[in-house]
Amino acid sequence: MTVHAAGIIERAFQLAQQLTTVDEIRSQLRKEGYSSVDAHLMGRKIRSDLVKIIRQAA
Repeated sequence: MTVHAAGIIERAFQLAQQLTTVDEIRSQLRKEGYSSVDAHLMGRKIRSDLVKIIRQAA
């Protein structure tokens, strides 16, 4: 079991400032060893919040 300094949601928001799509965020989280990525990011609200941050960072 991998222990992460940041929780999966917190890390997703960090990545949203650097990446350009929610799919890229999902992929990166998997590469970093997070589990149940789809389950954590499937809600409409979290996807909407991530897209908002992606757009602001662009």
